[in-house]
Amino acid sequence: MDIFDEYIVGNLSSINWCFENTHFIQRLDDNGISRDYIVDTVLNEEPLRYEPSGNHQYEVIFPAPKTKKYSEIKVVFACDNNTINLVTVMPNATTNRQKNTYKSQNYKSLEKKKQKAYSKRKKLY
Repeated sequence: MDIFDEYIVGNLSSINWCFENTHFIQRLDDNGISRDYIVDTVLNEEPLRYEPSGNHQYEVIFPAPKTKKYSEIKVVFACDNNTINLVTVMPNATTNRQKNTYKSQNYKSLEKKKQKAYSKRKKLY
């Protein structure tokens, strides 16, 4: 039984949690979600659903804070031995248009520049 299975079963005492990942904290700030909300949600609420997403990582879906327009958040857990590291948090949207709605302004401006450069190259050829 790996550490994520221990989490699902509810045996939280044997898990070493890491909520201090810098990317994770940046994503919390970008999405306007408090660290306390995530800690309380992860430790005290049952996930709505979850699925493996690769190399010992799991995408875990929780209810979003009541103040948000979206209903669910996705938290990515990276599991290693007896440690669960929270990698990132994002709104759980279903289409690309919805996904980009809640991205940071830096991300949106970079994407616009990429699309503009791509369209210029496409016209040349």
